[in-house]
Amino acid sequence: MTSEDLEALLAKVGGVPAVAAVVAFTAGAMVCGFLMFVYSMATKKHKHDVDLPFKNGLSYSFPLRIMTEGASYGTLIRALCERVRGRAFISYKKWIFFGDEMWWVAHPAITAHVFSPVSSKNWFKVNKTQANDAFYMKESAEGKRTALLYTGDDQRWRTARYHLTPYFYNTDFTTLDDKVCAIVKKHIDRLVVEGGGHTELLEFLLLITIDLLCQVLYDSVLSQEDLGVLTHCMAEYIVPGTKYRGDYDGLDCLQYHTKVAVQMTKGAGAGTLAGIIRDCPDMTDKLKEENVAFFLEALTPAFASFWTISNILLITDEKLSDKAKTDATFRQQCIKESLRMYPPVPVLWPREAKCDHTMPNPIYAEGRPKAKRSFLSKMFGSVPFEEQPELKVKKGTKVFVIPTVYHYDDRFWFLPNEFRPERWNKDPGILGDFGENASSAKLNIRKRQSQHPGLLGNMKDTLGSARSMKTMQGKAKEFFADETLRSLIIGKETEEIQAAATYDQILESTDESAADLQKWTFLPFGLGQHTCMGRRLAVAMVDNTVKTFLKNDVMFYKGVVPSLFSRKIWHERVEAVAAVYNFPADPVFVQMKPSSKMKSVYSQSFYHGGK
Repeated sequence: MTSEDLEALLAKVGGVPAVAAVVAFTAGAMVCGFLMFVYSMATKKHKHDVDLPFKNGLSYSFPLRIMTEGASYGTLIRALCERVRGRAFISYKKWIFFGDEMWWVAHPAITAHVFSPVSSKNWFKVNKTQANDAFYMKESAEGKRTALLYTGDDQRWRTARYHLTPYFYNTDFTTLDDKVCAIVKKHIDRLVVEGGGHTELLEFLLLITIDLLCQVLYDSVLSQEDLGVLTHCMAEYIVPGTKYRGDYDGLDCLQYHTKVAVQMTKGAGAGTLAGIIRDCPDMTDKLKEENVAFFLEALTPAFASFWTISNILLITDEKLSDKAKTDATFRQQCIKESLRMYPPVPVLWPREAKCDHTMPNPIYAEGRPKAKRSFLSKMFGSVPFEEQPELKVKKGTKVFVIPTVYHYDDRFWFLPNEFRPERWNKDPGILGDFGENASSAKLNIRKRQSQHPGLLGNMKDTLGSARSMKTMQGKAKEFFADETLRSLIIGKETEEIQAAATYDQILESTDESAADLQKWTFLPFGLGQHTCMGRRLAVAMVDNTVKTFLKNDVMFYKGVVPSLFSRKIWHERVEAVAAVYNFPADPVFVQMKPSSKMKSVYSQSFYHGGK
């Protein structure tokens, strides 16, 4: 139901009194839902909530929980990730009891259904106005954007993609390696001379990344002063909730960086990205202006470099940390693992169902024992989610995918909370995933399937066949069938829940579909036809930035591990400040080119493997 439909309905039934009735009804429902949530928490019998099954499907308490615990990205992540057992998706209606359904998806089979080319006829990417509306935000006329990211699947996006694809897919970006390294080295040298080599890591990387974008994409070199102003401007723009307002000659941050991008584009070379957009015969002047401004917002290299450098500095094996400096393949693995742990984007752009349709329920298993049904479910005749062979998707349903939820799913990843570059030994290439070369993608999946799916861990290919998997699953069932020593000591009721959770984990992690679905659980650059176009260039920038930092002996300031890593767990380390980037929750201070004495103390410390 649209807002116009709601207004028409209210007009028919009496205007203001009807509004009061709707408000009263909604408020009462929210109170009831909150009391039900409190009751369920108070009567929870198990000590470990993580062992309980995920509550899939339509939920009236889920949005209430998000609101009561604080409507934030962190709250949403905790709600989706505290239980993995049997997790598929959770949804709510936009206006609690009516409106389109909002699905927060947490199973790769559903993601494959939405994003695969086969199913694309059933879904479309929403535009910026529709995305804002889904998050209950109204868009001002000044805030409307028509760059390729913001226009959904319309002709403006298709035009931009058609003309820019050859640049991003056919250019050999390795020819830029020396140029990128020289630009990064210039900033490090300036920092050492003018700032003593000390800096906050992300702030420094934002400055460097924006300089790289200006020189590589726009063929323009800004003065240090102009570069500093532009860095402040872009930082303000990508954090729309900030109270900071910079001085940009009377312009706001969007107007200013658009002005700078347009000015640089005028002098850009014919083969540069800015030059291609400027000379495009199929774009209007407005669309050209929007797109050249948009690519100044492409700050993924800064965030990916931040997490990669930090993760490498946390390696306690000195040989491995040195390997990241000299071994390009291992450095790629470190970048790839950092993108898994801290993907740049908080949430993929929403997709919306074009029509009513159905899809297989990914957690339905024929023959599975039926769960006990509550009194209310019996009264209303509702069938438990796990016992429904198909999921019904209604037209207008919006699907949201949070990459982090997948990247930490232990049904598909071995020890996902740990930084383990070696998990990519068999598949080190960051861009060697499906979608670019289907045959090589399948080969990569086969190569690494013994290393990824959660419970298989680092085992050899002993479970490569369906027969061996079924044998293991049958044996696992025997472990939990009879009374055990644990059930006698711990208690039968508690042990039954934990045993069932362990058994379900074995089933899900060794399922025949696990290896095929695993490729849908690594999505740092998005999925489908809207995958980030500039990912090849971004990865090249990140690799050269990380390499140059390591060669200039970057270290945590005074060798102290920042609280971001010593005191916070993974989902507390990021803050989603916009729909574009995950910001680190705390600052990380580093020093470049430390003195010989400091380097000696650091290398001999317990932290770095010394005695």
